[in-house]
Amino acid sequence: MDQLTTLTWQYVAGRVEPAELPMAAAHLLVAGFDSPALRDLAGRAPNDDTAEVFREALAELGKALLDERTADRCLIHHLAGLLAAGELAPATVAGEVWFLAMRGDTEAEEAFIDAIGPEYLMDVRVEGPTEQYRAWMEGVRSAAERLCRTEAPIR
Repeated sequence: MDQLTTLTWQYVAGRVEPAELPMAAAHLLVAGFDSPALRDLAGRAPNDDTAEVFREALAELGKALLDERTADRCLIHHLAGLLAAGELAPATVAGEVWFLAMRGDTEAEEAFIDAIGPEYLMDVRVEGPTEQYRAWMEGVRSAAERLCRTEAPIR
């Protein structure tokens, strides 16, 4: 997935705030993307209204804003990748995915979401991780690895 596509889903999923768009546009210019609106966006101040200029830049670059569902699916794939790589803990990813309150569009997405279940709310602070919690963590990791082997919602 290229940087422009990644920025698009991150913006729609709320991972990139409008105030961050000018710097993101500058990074896109450095990466070789170019359009008049993208250059305009890169020169804007963080407190400027950037959403419309971002949409213009996307249109000039042949992209459109994703719908929320697709952006959330991209986020789930991204989080599964971070979990599978050991960069995030299962409980952290579970909280993020659970917050989305969505169902998957593919069997692998559904299996990943189902593996998380409400068990991530288990309180392990008092006595430490139980066998049940360790099994849950392994199940979530395994489902994340399976999801990573499937095709992302967009390329």
